[in-house]
Amino acid sequence: MIYLASALILLWLLVTLYVVTMVSRQRRLERDMALLKEQLQERRR
Repeated sequence: MIYLASALILLWLLVTLYVVTMVSRQRRLERDMALLKEQLQERRR
């Protein structure tokens, strides 16, 4: 039974790490998109 509990805890930790990584990448992509939009507007001027 302890192995099942350990596996479940490990699975939750891996899922949490994955979600945190994806959120971080999403924020970085949003910042990059905003920067690119700003640069594009500056070039149009």
